[in-house]
Amino acid sequence: MYTGPPAVSLNNRFIPPREHNENVGESVRDDSRDATSWVLTTVALIVKKSDLDPNSVTEKLGLQPSAVRMPGIDRWNPEGDAAGQWRLQCDEHTTRAFPEQLDIILRAAEGCADTLAALRAEGCEVTIVVRGFADNDSQVSFSAGEMARVSRLNIPLKIIPNLNAR
Repeated sequence: MYTGPPAVSLNNRFIPPREHNENVGESVRDDSRDATSWVLTTVALIVKKSDLDPNSVTEKLGLQPSAVRMPGIDRWNPEGDAAGQWRLQCDEHTTRAFPEQLDIILRAAEGCADTLAALRAEGCEVTIVVRGFADNDSQVSFSAGEMARVSRLNIPLKIIPNLNAR
């Protein structure tokens, strides 16, 4: 009987629960350490390019993004990145559990891995980004199985801690 995270709908696209399979190299996560975990984590699949058409990415991937930005100067951050951006994001509004956030984004990316590879071949920057608030001695943990899944996708993983006081 499956006892993992429930199926979720991310931006109106049903993502079924992951089947537990002991033969795929997944490790048991050890959350018994004394250090605290990051809080308010966010995991995102991001596609960027200087001339990106976010609607085209949506059509190719068959996923509704959480956010898009057309290429050009951002009025809120004129010195910032001017590239167009397509983002599928899982945050505390979907689930507060980091392993579940990561699993949801990885399942979405695994479902369109060939298309993501084609977008990279077209010059798009495709990344998986993990953000969260980190305190002294806090950590964000990845199981060996999770790292293997990221590696199989051949997508860079960026880990960005926010060290500001909350």
